[in-house]
Amino acid sequence: MRAPIDTDIQAFRTQNGLALDEESQRIWMGQLGPFEMPLPNWKWRRDIVAKHDSHHLLTGYDTSAEGELLVAAWELGSRAYEDWRARALCVVLLALGMARYPKRTIAALREGREVCASAQ
Repeated sequence: MRAPIDTDIQAFRTQNGLALDEESQRIWMGQLGPFEMPLPNWKWRRDIVAKHDSHHLLTGYDTSAEGELLVAAWELGSRAYEDWRARALCVVLLALGMARYPKRTIAALREGREVCASAQ
């Protein structure tokens, strides 16, 4: 599996209606299913957003509510982020995923753990 490059991430953002300059935006539109709200684009989020988008490309999870919950579970399992705030967000999304899509969320978490274990 090859790692996504910047052009892949730009294409992903274009296809999904996301801002191409997400890392420089002061506000981002947090969206989960039909719910959307403006949120501060904190530095820790700006630092991880390209990595997060690449995880969508690596895992094949889309940007639907289910896809976001599953990619968060995968990220938590793979220990994708050093920043505690990014991990905390993944924990919250994992809990939501467990409530709504328990089998798929557990599978995504396990897949992330497998990636983490194979990298060691």
